[in-house]
Amino acid sequence: MNTKQNDVVTEYLHEVDLRLSGLPVLQRRELLADLAAHVATERTERNIQTEGELIEILERLGSPEVVAAAAYEEAGSYSPVPAVRRPQRPKWLIPVIAGIVVVVLLFCGAAAVVNRSSVSEPAQVVPRPAPTEVAPPPAR
Repeated sequence: MNTKQNDVVTEYLHEVDLRLSGLPVLQRRELLADLAAHVATERTERNIQTEGELIEILERLGSPEVVAAAAYEEAGSYSPVPAVRRPQRPKWLIPVIAGIVVVVLLFCGAAAVVNRSSVSEPAQVVPRPAPTEVAPPPAR
């Protein structure tokens, strides 16, 4: 049994496992163990020597999609598309965003206070008395 043949079986089982993500863990493990045992039995009984012969065994089992669909159907929850795992956001992301929002709000508040204090009331214009005419000095 060469390494390349083991890689083909490992890859096949991994592909099946990915498509079974919606099933309970124990059920998935049992199915994967059954598939691996079936492949091992076929290898021994048929004295598989080449990768091509091994691929024929895997093709007779069915593609990973077909095997997963049959497992879902047997479980009573047929799902041809496995559940997609949402990427998890980093735990630090929300506190950082909240901190940025607080800083921006503080900056805006400070700017409003500075703006309000720099705008002064318009100066009251005090009317100046009109210049009075001065009479010319008497002639002598």
